[in-house]
Amino acid sequence: MYHPSLEKSTLMPCHGVAWTMPLAATACHGRRPEHPVGLCVRYRKPKKNLITYNNGRSFGFEPTRCSQPRVSVNQTESHGQEPESFRPLANFPTSLWGDRFSAFALDTQLLEKYSKEVEVLKEEVKDMLIAVGEPAEKMVLIDKLERLGVSYLFDKEIEELLEHMFSNFEEYSRVFEDNLFMVSLHFRLFRQHGYSLSSGVFEKFKDCNGEFKETLSKDVMGMLSLYKATYLKTHGEDILDEALCFAKAGLESLKPHLSPDLAEQVAHAQYQPLQRSIPRVEARHYISVYENDASRNEKLLRLAKIDFNLLQMLHKKELCHISWWWKDLDLVSEAPYVRDRAVECFFTSTSAYFEPQYSLARLILTKVCLITSVLDDTYDAYGTYEELKLFTIAVHRWDINAMDQLPKYMKPVYKALLNLHDEIEREMAKQGRTYAVHYLKEAAEELKVRHMATGVECYMKQHGVSKSEAVDELYERIENAWKDINEEMMMTMRPAAISKDLLMRILNYARLHDVGYKNDDGYTQAECVKDHVIALFVDPIPV
Repeated sequence: MYHPSLEKSTLMPCHGVAWTMPLAATACHGRRPEHPVGLCVRYRKPKKNLITYNNGRSFGFEPTRCSQPRVSVNQTESHGQEPESFRPLANFPTSLWGDRFSAFALDTQLLEKYSKEVEVLKEEVKDMLIAVGEPAEKMVLIDKLERLGVSYLFDKEIEELLEHMFSNFEEYSRVFEDNLFMVSLHFRLFRQHGYSLSSGVFEKFKDCNGEFKETLSKDVMGMLSLYKATYLKTHGEDILDEALCFAKAGLESLKPHLSPDLAEQVAHAQYQPLQRSIPRVEARHYISVYENDASRNEKLLRLAKIDFNLLQMLHKKELCHISWWWKDLDLVSEAPYVRDRAVECFFTSTSAYFEPQYSLARLILTKVCLITSVLDDTYDAYGTYEELKLFTIAVHRWDINAMDQLPKYMKPVYKALLNLHDEIEREMAKQGRTYAVHYLKEAAEELKVRHMATGVECYMKQHGVSKSEAVDELYERIENAWKDINEEMMMTMRPAAISKDLLMRILNYARLHDVGYKNDDGYTQAECVKDHVIALFVDPIPV
């Protein structure tokens, strides 16, 4: 049987691969819908005597029994001599995609055509960046490049421009110091790139009573720009908390009076704040918005469309490879309790790394995500207490011979785990990065020895509060965590204590959880991210 491979891809070369995602974090699935977004909590009711450990979290070297529905199982059917145990019953939704992505055929003629045109358009856009004279106009162009998803093509030029503009901001900003749109745009872009522009720039927009001027509430573009900027806030910046409340109220009052296109932009920004958006998802959305902008630049729009389609070809080819790899493992048949989520795992990887040079990283992360999901389901959705003890011992041994001691259904799972480790080790050897493989094994072992109690239930029991009070508190902690992220991004990017490329993977992973778990568990309930998958991996943009 022919299996598509990326080894000799005619697409863009895979270089500069950075294996940066925390492996153990790739399986934060199974959350209850009412849990606040971004909290990695397990869908299980903890044992009562475990809750008091470590401020409400339960850690142990023994697997705990699930709170899901269970049926009795005769242990002689699996392994061991104990008379009876209990098996939880899982009922996960089936895959939405079937074999859809395993039949991809690359159109090499279209690939070549797009590649050549992108190179021409890149040079023309570089000339545009140089030709724009006013710093404020340069900032508007940079924002468009970022939101259209093509700024990665101009990283060097953008960084040089921002460094120069930040150094001279006090001088040239006098021209637009009363322009809420421009001040907010500069604040957001500088902070997104690690430049700590003071939130004091918004003081001039307050009246003598310390309130934001009511006249500003009529400026829809200014209010929208301010709203986006406030999500770059850090701890102690009360003025940005006030600005967010002011912008929210102002935009709500303006919405009934806006054109349909502008009202949609406002609604989109309110639903998914830009700072917490997945870059590729946001790019696909904004290309459609920009296409309806009467002031659009046709060359910029065409570059965005063609580059999106070019990257989509690469992503489809990778997804084809993943589909065949997952199909060959046959774990859906061997272990039918597992979630069949190859496409959703690839969406996870693409959310973290969409750029062409991270092709290998996407493949590795997707495979790790899938195997971690299988392990997660084995522990939380199917395995009995006694079986899981055996599996835990086998993982600690990390030896293929340990497979003989496992129940029949666990053997292919264990084999897949070890084989993935070997596969990654071979790939890393080619990259001269074999030291990184050790962390995969550590992560697999960590997953087996750590069990986290449900966050909301834990908080309710620990503090004696109602469910709604617990949820409110945890949402507040999430907001504080975003402030931590914003603060640390600025502290580590300027000066460059840590590579920006590494930091962006961490930020994008946080964004993934905000998008994927906004209304439900977007991994288990794949319908939640179906539209994103179609937009990114199914439908090319008409050009």
